[in-house]
This record gives sequence, structure tokens and C-alpha cells, in this order.
Amino acid sequence: MEQLQPGISRRRLMRHLVLVAISVSAAGTLLRSRVRAQTVKTVTSRRRWSGEAAARRLYQTKPRWASWTVPEFNQPDEWSNPTAWMAAIQNSRHVGYVHDNFDRLYPVSKLPHHWGMVIDVRRCIGCQACVVACKSENNVPVGVYRTWVQVVEQGSLVSDPAGAVVTDQGRYQPNVKRFSLPSLCNHCDNPPCVEVCPVKATFKREDGLVLIDYPKCIGCGYCINACPYDARFFNPIQQTADKCTFCVQRLDRGLLPACVTSCVGRARIFGDLNDPQSAPTQLIGQYATTRLKTSLGTNPQVFYIGLDGVLAEGGADAFNTVYPYAVGTNTEEYDDLTGRVLLQTPTGGEGGTP
Repeated sequence: MEQLQPGISRRRLMRHLVLVAISVSAAGTLLRSRVRAQTVKTVTSRRRWSGEAAARRLYQTKPRWASWTVPEFNQPDEWSNPTAWMAAIQNSRHVGYVHDNFDRLYPVSKLPHHWGMVIDVRRCIGCQACVVACKSENNVPVGVYRTWVQVVEQGSLVSDPAGAVVTDQGRYQPNVKRFSLPSLCNHCDNPPCVEVCPVKATFKREDGLVLIDYPKCIGCGYCINACPYDARFFNPIQQTADKCTFCVQRLDRGLLPACVTSCVGRARIFGDLNDPQSAPTQLIGQYATTRLKTSLGTNPQVFYIGLDGVLAEGGADAFNTVYPYAVGTNTEEYDDLTGRVLLQTPTGGEGGTP
């Protein structure tokens, strides 16, 4: 050992050596722990990658849009549990409601509010912005719709020697017109969907809204079959019936429905039908309006301006041409045009949409 420098005692040197030894030992321990952590991370990532590969193979056997049928891709976000969020948005103002005997709400003009919508078909350009806004606002699953816009052509081919359409039977000239027909729940004053519900999950509020108490709904489908407008559908995420609510979560907070605020042509006008100064009331008084299938006695609260009366009563049955991209899959009509839709649900199964 070298000669100690003056002023440094042997005891002080030993203390330095002990500190160096402790530092080296700690560094070795830290290095070993990092190596073990990296090894565990590598093994875990390999396992996770193996699981993702299996999920990917499973996903490829399912419809590309039906990710809720693959548990590995369906991350829990509590949206599928209505009890976690429904109380916060459904009837937050405690409006009175009924399940039957709707005449108890008459005359509706005496009620504080009576919400309704006017749709000006002349202004609708079929851009589908309302459909996208509705899906985004209400988290509507792929394959079903709360609102949809049917782009249709009505008319026929007329025999014409100089016609542009040439067939084996001769030449024809098309005599048709093309227009868009926005559709949604009509929030009827006499809703048949409410009366058939066996567990009273569907109800009508005093302000005209027809809503669903999702935690009560058992998904039996009675209301879906009872709706004459094909506005109800089976929600494969919630496993309940579902439909347009006029964006009740927005309405009760003084906001307009999402489809109204997103309409490019301002074709949708929403407001209180009991208010003589509201925009819908003014339009109904100024223009001739039509409602869908009024002969059924449902008294719908969605009014159309510029809609052909035959189409209003016949609905989709009166269309000569319906574009598949603009038809809600809530109806069997979509199945006929594009093939059966695979919905892995109790009511749908592999046979097609419910």
C-alpha cells in the first residue's frame, strides 16, 4: 500500500472504501433489476402480440364493422352499461310522463312545451351531415341509425322514339325526379311503440318526447315491430331497443338536436309547437305541411314541407328507386338491396337485421 498522504488518517480511508463498495453494490443491484424488468417486458409484449394476432385472425372472420362481436377489440368504456350514465341525461328536469292513455296529455296546447320538428324537403341536399352528427352525438353503432336520409327517385320511363334509354322494347325517356327524404322517430302523440312495451321501459313525456328507459328495457323487440316508421332498432352494444330522442341530453340544457345544428341547407327546424312565435309554428302556419302515415292515427310530430302526399302515406313502398347507401339498415329494405346484414344479436342473428 502506498504511503498515506499527510493529513489523511487510516480510519478516514477505510470509510471511503466502504462508501465505494456500497455504491458499486447498489449499481449492480440496479443494473440487475433493469435487466429483469426488460426481460419481463419483452415476454409480456410477446404474449400481448400473440393475443393481438389471435384477435386479428378472429376479426377477419367477422364483418369488418362489427367490432363489438370481438371481445379483444371491444374495450369497456361503460357506454354499454346504461345505468352508469342514463340517469344523468334522461329526463333530468323531471318532466311528467305516461305509458298509456295518452289522452291524459290533451290538449297538448295547454302543456308548458310540446316539441316538434319541421323538415323542408326542398332545402335538403342529401349530404348526410345530420346522420353523421347524430351518430357522433349519441354514439350510435355502425349498421343502425337514429336518423337517415333516403335519396330517392320517383317516376317512370316514357316511350319516346328519340329517348336516351334504349331497350329491346324500344327507346324511352326517363320522367323522374330525385329528392332526399330525411327520416327519424316522429315522437307521435299516440305512439303505438309505448303501449306494447311489456315492462314499461318506453314512455312519453308531457313535452311530447317518446323515450326509452334503457336499464328497464329487456330487448324483446315489441316496440321495434310496432313502430310504423321503422324508426326503432336493436342496439347491439346496449342490448336494448333504441331510437331518436330529439337529443334529449341537449334539449334539456337549452340546446338544439345535433341533426338540426349540423344541417347544411337548414332543412331541419326544431322548436316548441306550443309557442306561436317559434320557427316551426311559423312555418306550419305559412306553408302546407305533410306528415307520414297519418291514416294510422299516430299523430306524428314531424312535419314535412314539399313532400309528395303519396309518398307520405306509402313511405318506402312508393319509391321506384332507392339508393342503398342512403337507406337505414333498420329496415328490411336495406337487406333486399344490399344483402342480409350480419348482426350478432339475440333478435338479429345471422339471418339479417331484426
